[in-house]
Amino acid sequence: MKRPVLFVALPAFAFMVVCALDIIRESPPWDVVDIALDVAQTAMLVLMVVVVAWSTQRVAQMRDDQQAFRDSIMRNNAQGDDWRAARSQEIAAMSDAIALEFRAWGLTGEEMDVAELLLKGASLKEIALDQRASFAKIRDKAQSIYRKAGISGRVELSAYFLDSLFAKTARAE
Repeated sequence: MKRPVLFVALPAFAFMVVCALDIIRESPPWDVVDIALDVAQTAMLVLMVVVVAWSTQRVAQMRDDQQAFRDSIMRNNAQGDDWRAARSQEIAAMSDAIALEFRAWGLTGEEMDVAELLLKGASLKEIALDQRASFAKIRDKAQSIYRKAGISGRVELSAYFLDSLFAKTARAE
């Protein structure tokens, strides 16, 4: 039995015993309605105590789950940081190659910023917030990027660069 439940169960049991003694000590004649009300009150209080104990246990479990999730994110971030540090030259070269391709497409500086965020997976709404621009303006810039690149959308934009990476990897094996 977990501690929160135990800490609530013992006082609940003591409360039930005290209530039972109170009912027994009432002087006769016992009124059935009074006894029924006392039993109902006691049952409701015990039920509330059980609900509080259960809720406390669930909150503690949720805290444990959240901490495990945070730990997992921290580990994944650290692994990503390690990977990026080990591959910094390749990443810089790829960034330069992407920027060159953006210029070859004739993208403006603002369009390059939007294209970079699109490649990173940001939504048009997120880009609009980041750029402090309207959703319609960012949507129009995205359409302009796709038109200048000769592609149909975000998936093709990512595939344009990633396809070459994976094709090279497949040939190397």
